[in-house]
Amino acid sequence: MTAAPTMKLSLNLSGVGRHAGAWRDEVSRPGDVVDVEHYVRVARLAEEGRFDSVFVADSPVLGSDPTVPPLRFEPLTLLAAVAARTERIGVIATVSSSYNDAETVARRVLSIDRISGGRAALNVVASAGAGPARNFGLADRLGHDDRYALAEDFLTGLRRVWHQLGAAGREPLIVQAGSSEAGRALAGRHADVVYAGGVRAHDSLELATDVAERARQAGRTGPGPLVLPGVIPFVADTDPEALELEAHLDALHAPPEDAIERLGGIVGADLSGVDPDGPLPVADLPDELDHAAGASLATLARRLSTELRLSVRQIAGRLHAGAFGNIQTRLVGSADTVAETLARWFREGVPGFNLLLPRQPADLEYFVAEVIPRLRRLGVHRTSYETTTLAGHLGLARQTLPERTPHA
Repeated sequence: MTAAPTMKLSLNLSGVGRHAGAWRDEVSRPGDVVDVEHYVRVARLAEEGRFDSVFVADSPVLGSDPTVPPLRFEPLTLLAAVAARTERIGVIATVSSSYNDAETVARRVLSIDRISGGRAALNVVASAGAGPARNFGLADRLGHDDRYALAEDFLTGLRRVWHQLGAAGREPLIVQAGSSEAGRALAGRHADVVYAGGVRAHDSLELATDVAERARQAGRTGPGPLVLPGVIPFVADTDPEALELEAHLDALHAPPEDAIERLGGIVGADLSGVDPDGPLPVADLPDELDHAAGASLATLARRLSTELRLSVRQIAGRLHAGAFGNIQTRLVGSADTVAETLARWFREGVPGFNLLLPRQPADLEYFVAEVIPRLRRLGVHRTSYETTTLAGHLGLARQTLPERTPHA
């Protein structure tokens, strides 16, 4: 008898927590950001909770926010250490396709995959922004189309090297996160897993349908890439205490005066004369942006206003809390509330989640101790690993890809 599918869980392994104010909280130790033992402990705790994978985000530039610690490990190096000291959990490293050589990266991630027994994956990002471009000697950011052309070449190059090294059919998994038209097309051609942002977790269902059709049109077999929406869970013993935790962390990283100005830059409008406690003037915002790099964030900012009725100040605060890098679904409540909500979304078709816990390890310890047992009682989360590889955990048989002629 085939076992019923279970919820897929990926943990964002982000320093002392995904909330930009986490390092200021009394339970955090900011020095853990550059302590490999911290990451090993967190990964082992996620493994205890039978998570499928841990994931390290990255960008080829130091952050510009002076209130956030800038130091962080390079993902492939860090996850090689984590993989060596864990047994089953997958490890997913972020690499920029805009500023890396495919041949070099292919060997590095394949080495981690073989050392770990098939547990490695690569999150390929078409890096936007002027900061990374200047780091590599360019006068300004790469254009949107240029970034995705480079990403296509990079991914094709990865597979060419893996085939040359005899890894055809056993390649590390490819993860991708772009939600623009070009990002969806790229995911359809190459991705095994897609990380989805959004105002609501259900946003991922439309994305999954679209990307699966694009994969079919690209000649791929199977059900299509696994789409996992990002969720930031604020969990406590009761719903009111969870709301207090959310407010506490937001207060630790209160938006600076220029947060609304930065929001204006994202949505393409001058917001200096707008009531900060009123709605975002969506009807007055431009349909086309000069910077395609922020198109996804701009769309999400609009939806925070129209769907969640957040004020301009609140939207800027959400962006600031995510270091102006993403907007994910916030899930605030008791362990019962969070478990029941995740289980309901799972039963409605969302296969799993990329969890961005506000504080690490404190919130992960609570999640594993309180939420995971509830998910198991609800029948949606595994009690043990049944496979040894990341593809096996995710139920992803290697999908057949169209034949490509290797380049010399």
